[in-house]
Amino acid sequence: MKKIFIVAIAVIFTACNQHIISSSTPIINTEILNEKRQTILAGHCSISSMQMGSYKEWYDKSYSSYNIDSSIIPQLQPLLQNKTVEIFLGSWCGDSKREVPRMLKILQAASIDTSNIKIIFVDNSTATYKQSPQHEEEGKCIHHVPTFIVYENNKELNRIVETPIISLEKDLLTILNHEPYQPNYKAILYWTQHVNRKNKTKDDEELKELVGILKPLCKHQGELNAFGYVLLAQKKYKQAINIFKLNTFIYPDKSGVYDSLGEGYCTMGNKEQAKKNYEKVLSMDPKNENAKKMLEKL
Repeated sequence: MKKIFIVAIAVIFTACNQHIISSSTPIINTEILNEKRQTILAGHCSISSMQMGSYKEWYDKSYSSYNIDSSIIPQLQPLLQNKTVEIFLGSWCGDSKREVPRMLKILQAASIDTSNIKIIFVDNSTATYKQSPQHEEEGKCIHHVPTFIVYENNKELNRIVETPIISLEKDLLTILNHEPYQPNYKAILYWTQHVNRKNKTKDDEELKELVGILKPLCKHQGELNAFGYVLLAQKKYKQAINIFKLNTFIYPDKSGVYDSLGEGYCTMGNKEQAKKNYEKVLSMDPKNENAKKMLEKL
């Protein structure tokens, strides 16, 4: 295993809209093998680490091909003074490979102090999905990557999730100007802010009441599905089941949402409910091999 040794400042967060708490603990960053036997970056990393080995090709391509909106850079420069930008990304993630080099090019053009850029790589393995080895993501609602979190006086201003709403430059300027801004995945944002982040089971009626609010906020079934798998990997089983079940109420005609709910129940050891949902998958999609395999296993 190849190791990249970097001394960094550890940051610990508590809940969304969190504060940074400094620590002098040295962080050792490594390349790890995920469950697909792919070599990926994990944990704190420097910009230079993306300019080595197999990472260099995608980093250089995205960085060099991106044309910065130069009209916005002078506005960003004073606003970035004493700000911190924390970036969660995956070296396995296409969106991260595209957006992160672009953002770094913008931040460098705006003369940000590079010590105020924190770069943290997360895993894509099932058991550690969207997690870093030191769990810097804990309590920060990291469900899609890349996620760019902007801090002022150690408090989160806002974040850009996965892709910008308008452009990286304009979205960043809006956040730095303290203007209203909603990132992608509004349904997840609504859930975490207004519904429930505690590990408590909600009954079906409670979840069905949310369909009218959350369905217009979802673009497709994969949004909440991905969030459910993040919660499942964090062993927040009741929260994960809430999300997977809610998704079946929003997309009742999609077999994939029942497959995920079945996996959630299977992971938490509820074989009866897992079997029920895999049978539902087969009733909708008789050729579904995963559902057949799981029913045989159960």
